[in-house]
Amino acid sequence: MFCLPVVVARTVSWPLADPKYTIQRHREHPMKTGLSIVGVSVWVVSLLLLSQPAGGGQVGGKITGRVTVDNVPDIVMVSVDTDQTLCGDEVEDRATVVDPSGGVANTVVVVTGSPWVVDPVLPTISNKSCYFEPRVQVAKTRSVVTLTSEDETLHTTHAYDDRARTVFNIAIPIPGLSIERPLRRPGVVRVECDSHGWMRGWVYVTDDIAIVSGSDGRFEIGDVPPGTYELTIWHERYRGTAQTVTVSHGSTVEANFILR
Repeated sequence: MFCLPVVVARTVSWPLADPKYTIQRHREHPMKTGLSIVGVSVWVVSLLLLSQPAGGGQVGGKITGRVTVDNVPDIVMVSVDTDQTLCGDEVEDRATVVDPSGGVANTVVVVTGSPWVVDPVLPTISNKSCYFEPRVQVAKTRSVVTLTSEDETLHTTHAYDDRARTVFNIAIPIPGLSIERPLRRPGVVRVECDSHGWMRGWVYVTDDIAIVSGSDGRFEIGDVPPGTYELTIWHERYRGTAQTVTVSHGSTVEANFILR
């Protein structure tokens, strides 16, 4: 890409009145021309490398942290009144998934005011073993969610927005079907199964960078553009206080949350 300007520069540098002489000079000094091109190419590449931000080319900074609670809740079981052969006699209420050290899973952390730099993975809601998998996920506004099932029974994937209005209501009677539906507006989408009352899922639809905490409560958000942001937090059962963080090129900022 950088060789063409070098050849043109050498051509116009010779007397324009004698084009044959110009051609002859190129033929007589192929090594000299090649070395000039290589030298300029190395110079350009060096400038490009020097212009990269610190941190090995990282375009921004990183935010890491952990979401915890002070008191680990007891596991709550729910009695099953339908499809016991498939679902069992009781299932776990997964509204609060907390590890023994207090790490809270399924918590959404949002970098408010920082739009997505890289689009997140498109969400998929799967009916699996009488649960929605995953229970909590994030999605970009105006993206598409895929609905599917692995269970040999009728499930309905009934989604409501934060105004309690139906977003979609899809019956999936057999496993293997795959149906797509749009997520047109930002907000928290609650997902229920009309056939199995304990089944619950959530899709946090947002224009801003967001992530869901892992099973140990930890999260990591990379490539955040430099700036000062408010980190907001969402959980279906707990509440937490927002924090302000300042991100710079190649830096790592830690933000921990304690939910109540």
